[in-house]
Amino acid sequence: MIENGLEPNTGEDESSVDLRHYYKLVMKRKWMVMATMALGVTLAVLYTMRQTPLYQASASVIIDPTAPQVYGKEVQEVVQLGSGNYWSTQEYYNTQLKILRSRTLAQKTIIRNELHNDPRVVRTDPGRPLPEAERIEFAVNVLLSSVTASLEKDSRIAYVRVINADPALAAELANLHATTFRTNNVEQQKGDTSDAADFLARELDLAEKDLREAEKKLVDFKEENSMLSIGLQDKQNILSADLARYNAALSDAHIARIELEGLNRQAKVALKQREILESAIFGLVENSSASLLKEQYIRENQVFIELGSSLGTKHPDFLAQKKKVADLYGAIEREGRLALKEIDQRLKAVTSNERRFEAELERLKADAFGLAPKTVAYGQLQRAHDATKEKHRIVLGRLRASTLSLRNDVSNNVREHDMARVPTSPISPRMSLNVAVAAFMSLLLGLSLAFGLEHLDRTVKTGADVEAAVRVPLLGLIPIVQDLPKTPEALRERDLFVYAQPKSRAAECCRSIRTNLLFSGADRDLTVLTVSSPNPQEGKTTSVIYMGTTMAQSGQKVLLVDTDMRRPRLHASMGVSRGKGISNLILGDAEYDDCIKSTEIPNLFVLPCGPTPPNPAELLLTDRFKAIIEELRGKYDRVIFDSPPLQAVTDAVVLGKLCDGAIMVTQAGKTNREDLARCAKMWKDVDANFVGVVLNDLDLADSKYGYSYYAYSYAENASEAESQA
Repeated sequence: MIENGLEPNTGEDESSVDLRHYYKLVMKRKWMVMATMALGVTLAVLYTMRQTPLYQASASVIIDPTAPQVYGKEVQEVVQLGSGNYWSTQEYYNTQLKILRSRTLAQKTIIRNELHNDPRVVRTDPGRPLPEAERIEFAVNVLLSSVTASLEKDSRIAYVRVINADPALAAELANLHATTFRTNNVEQQKGDTSDAADFLARELDLAEKDLREAEKKLVDFKEENSMLSIGLQDKQNILSADLARYNAALSDAHIARIELEGLNRQAKVALKQREILESAIFGLVENSSASLLKEQYIRENQVFIELGSSLGTKHPDFLAQKKKVADLYGAIEREGRLALKEIDQRLKAVTSNERRFEAELERLKADAFGLAPKTVAYGQLQRAHDATKEKHRIVLGRLRASTLSLRNDVSNNVREHDMARVPTSPISPRMSLNVAVAAFMSLLLGLSLAFGLEHLDRTVKTGADVEAAVRVPLLGLIPIVQDLPKTPEALRERDLFVYAQPKSRAAECCRSIRTNLLFSGADRDLTVLTVSSPNPQEGKTTSVIYMGTTMAQSGQKVLLVDTDMRRPRLHASMGVSRGKGISNLILGDAEYDDCIKSTEIPNLFVLPCGPTPPNPAELLLTDRFKAIIEELRGKYDRVIFDSPPLQAVTDAVVLGKLCDGAIMVTQAGKTNREDLARCAKMWKDVDANFVGVVLNDLDLADSKYGYSYYAYSYAENASEAESQA
């Protein structure tokens, strides 16, 4: 079923519908696209045939990243022809390609081979010869405009290609330019190496002079500082050893003095407090008598204690023993004083040694401080001497390497690979390529024109266009009647085509319109209808006759009223007299039976316009006309008014307001969308019941509209709808 009689629903997704839409658009304007392509291809063929054939010759060389090491790794070339660094290899090759395309190399090729004197390269007028400088410049421009250089991917092979109208000259120029590149590579090495050798020779003289001066300064410094027999480093080592030794001796003497001072204080306290026996004073000196006296004193003192206990303190033996113990203790004290005296002497000796060590250490420090500036000065002189000596060694080595490089005639990282051969077929112009490109570009141009014209075409072509313009239902389609000639004589035959051919596609489509009107009037009265179009000659009258015919064939009593009083045609198509009609009824000078005519189509009647009044719109606004509409409503099942175009006069607006419904007829490919929208607004502004639109003169056989498949379904659906109604 077709929804509202509008667009066919194919069940395809939007993307496929869009692609089909573009295809239909192209097929619609295929002749314009094909003509554009034919014109483009023709111009390409003519252009190609007028072009001069060009030939391309190609010579190739191998560019190694580094030059051959003739003298081994021990002798490096002064000028590196290639790059030994992996990351800079690509940069090096790009540089070589730029050199191959440079003006300097092209000029060397021209001058070395005297190509500026070759008439194939420089064509001059014998009567007006060019100066040599101008010939050279012209030849260089010719070579630069024809030579290209490229590097084969993932290889070290560089191609030198020359394009020229003369195939032999193209091959010769390619070979000569490649040869110049190889020789120029070696010459550049020789020239740069020679300059480097001259520079190194001058630098060597300066280095030798600087080395002699550095050696002299070093010797003078040693003489001034008595360093000829013993070096400064040795002096520093000796002084450092003495400083370490005296510093250790001073530390030992300092520690010994502190210890003796402590013992001396302890001994004096012991003598003063008569604690000589408990003191360790005798342990610090070698005194054997003191030890004997202490032992004897201890024995006698024990006897003294025992006597005091047994005999008492008054006994003569006790007193004698007491005197003996006292004498022994006095002897021990005398020995203690001697020991203290010995400790004092040892303390004085240690103190004296400490002072001497301090004095010697200060002297050594003074010598060390005095040696520091000499060390710095000596180090500066030594470093200057070493640097000058190293520079002399480097310059001498590079000078020897440059001398060897100048003798090297085989160190070239550019080698010949293939010589160019004379080409046998031209590379330009390429007829097939030019024709293909022209065909493609002209196809794009043709498609652009087709889409552009389609975009500029604002006429309605499909139901979707109608609904987008006025947003009302599409009642149906009336196909174009292609079997009839488009002449004024065949006009009546075309208007009666649906009646004459009831099984035709047009009749089926009109019955679909009738069915859609039945559905539209299911909940409202659509007995009286007015039919109009935006502009003249859009099939309004024919559509009225077709709709009236199909309604009459369904058994309804139908009246067609011609209210187009300015250009009436309904009477002529239906074969009735125009003498009396609607204008007579409005003016009241005729009766219905005198004006309404029957036709050859059963149940179909016609009310012609009658005499043309001077003011048709004013007649339609009279109360008499409104009364006529009501009287006709009671006599007929359907009353259809054929009104004038909406944009021409206001008659259709008045009729749309007075009738039950208004129908707009548009012609596919002619009616403008803006006109349709404007006319719809005119009816809506007066609150007319705008029922829908009929799309007229649509070519259903043309696949670009997408309705060919549904031609039969119109009749089938129409029959079903009528039976249900």
